[in-house]
Amino acid sequence: MYLFAGLKEQLETYLEPDQVEQIQQAYVVARDAHSGQLRSSGDPYITHPVAVARILSEYHFDPQTIMAALLHDVIEDCDVTKEDLAQQFGDQVAELVEGVSKLTQIKFRTRAEAQAENFRKMMMAMVQDIRVILIKLADRLHNMRTLGSLKPKKRRRVANETLEIYAPIALRLGMYGIRGELEDLGFSAQYPMRYRVLKESVRKARGNRKEIVNTIIDSIQQRLEADVLHARVVGRQKDLFSIYRKMKEKRASLTDVMDVYGFRVICDNEDTCYRILGFLHSLYIPIPGRFKDYIAIPKANGYQSLHTTLKGPHGLHIEVQIRTESMEQMAENGVAAHWLYKSNNDSNPAELKAREWMKSLMELQSRAGDSMEFIENVKIDLFPDEVFVFTPNGSIVVLPHGATPVDFAYAIHTDVGNSCIACKINRQIMPLSTPLSNGSTVEVITAPGAKPNPSWLSFVITGKARANIRHFLKHLRHDDALNLGERLLVQALGERSLDEFDDELKQKVATNTRHKNFEEVLVEIGLGRLAAIVIAHRLLPKEESAVESESADQKPLAIRGTEGLLVSYAKCCHPIPYEPIVAFVSAGRGIIIHRAGCKNVAKHQTDEHKFMPVQWEEGIQGEFVVELRVVVFNDRGILAKVTSVIADAEANIINIDIDQQDGVTNALNFTMTVRDRLHMANIIRKVRKHKFVSRIHRHK
Repeated sequence: MYLFAGLKEQLETYLEPDQVEQIQQAYVVARDAHSGQLRSSGDPYITHPVAVARILSEYHFDPQTIMAALLHDVIEDCDVTKEDLAQQFGDQVAELVEGVSKLTQIKFRTRAEAQAENFRKMMMAMVQDIRVILIKLADRLHNMRTLGSLKPKKRRRVANETLEIYAPIALRLGMYGIRGELEDLGFSAQYPMRYRVLKESVRKARGNRKEIVNTIIDSIQQRLEADVLHARVVGRQKDLFSIYRKMKEKRASLTDVMDVYGFRVICDNEDTCYRILGFLHSLYIPIPGRFKDYIAIPKANGYQSLHTTLKGPHGLHIEVQIRTESMEQMAENGVAAHWLYKSNNDSNPAELKAREWMKSLMELQSRAGDSMEFIENVKIDLFPDEVFVFTPNGSIVVLPHGATPVDFAYAIHTDVGNSCIACKINRQIMPLSTPLSNGSTVEVITAPGAKPNPSWLSFVITGKARANIRHFLKHLRHDDALNLGERLLVQALGERSLDEFDDELKQKVATNTRHKNFEEVLVEIGLGRLAAIVIAHRLLPKEESAVESESADQKPLAIRGTEGLLVSYAKCCHPIPYEPIVAFVSAGRGIIIHRAGCKNVAKHQTDEHKFMPVQWEEGIQGEFVVELRVVVFNDRGILAKVTSVIADAEANIINIDIDQQDGVTNALNFTMTVRDRLHMANIIRKVRKHKFVSRIHRHK
């Protein structure tokens, strides 16, 4: 029991004797379960769960959390079941232990997939009970403190995982103390040489700066005392990992980073914070654009403070954080402050923010296709820099740095994001890809029936937006593939309708082609992975199949122009309505339409499984891309004249490239949209009649 003695002493400072007794029973179960097991350091395994419980007891966690910390590895590593734990210590402890267990019995194709799935399960367990992640953080902290006994390769892998996932989670939960230690230990394990060199350089630099730091602290303290403002001033030291990260991001030297002096002023209430800010701005000159009010608008993890940067003596930059004592405790302990400082309030700000985040995790989980996609989305949201923007009615929305109006739309509501067509930033119509800046007022314009655009994925930042767009497109692609597959199969069947075949026959064809149902077969045909003619042969009686296969060759598929994601138009030849076309079936991409004479497909047209006859449907409507090459004589304002003629002919110009030629002429390459072949001919005729045009032709 000697291992339990130190923990018991700590627990007795805030728990009742019967609760300590219950925790002692959990210790005995854990000790017996891990009997004979050793850590890689050679110590008895039980030292690890006791150390994890010690870390949590410092935050005055409840008895259930401490018991779960002692027992957190028994399900995974020992012959103890969840039911055993529930019987002895209650359902709550059993649920916590199961949530923390790593679930390594599941087999995955790759290590990355296994880690992603474990992470997803851990995050979902955390949504059920936030104490799961707090036990996990304490577990990781002790593992990092004892990392030295592992082999270098494993040490670096664990350190990398800590820096990428666990430290940002601690930060997201407002636990700056644990996050700082995790980053420091992770940095020293992943880059030991860099860590040692930087640590020594920083130690020397701080030694030389001591006198300046003390001078600045004294001048601030004297000014505050003169104005009868009760506050304490401390020098704020940047931790090594944040120095290293800043050097790397800004490609700056240590001297540049260390030129910034950090201080923290801690007072008794919010009102005094703002008064101190005013006095500091009169003592030293504030640097414009470097003031942030996280008291009025707390960070996403509940952090509150005033931040300002001043130009101090000798032109030195001074960063100052001003906060109250309670904000200081909240910044250090975050969510854990709920247990450490129990008050009459329902929740602390960090806990409320954590609940909001966990609610968003549930939505990400429901939208994500797999564990890898889920972890990618969560990592995007793990506390990046923030921008604060306003809705038209004045509500504040907090988004990651670099977020766009589409991210804003999805932050308001999924339906707003899905039906978004345009936006106004500060009352000006702006592109949806515009990065938002602090203080902007954003208004989203929606339209009924509007759909997310696949191109949005190239600029959205938030996990919520990315997950919802992917989810929508996945279903849209499925529906498009189903409709196209049905049309292709009907075309291959000739005169027969799909309704003529009974469900039993369709299911038999699906089973024979290794699909669950006939709908899956149609989707595979639409995606180009199955040949429609092959399925038609399986559905038709043999004698009828021979006749149909001959007649199917003469019946082209009608292209409507509204088929969706799975019918696309080749960029090499840009086919337009009413000119001869052919369809190339691409596995996974659907049908690609080419002009009949396109040299890229001519040599493959004998392959009946890849090519099929198609024709434009009568009355087809829409805009189709075409390229025209206009050779013009050099003259002032010539580009404006040509574009004016094209615009008057009701064509929309997408792009212009200019080729310098012989000094007398220039070639203007226009990419534009037209309605059909007749519309294009009309544009060519109108441009050709002008004297400044040497020649015009369709670009091949």
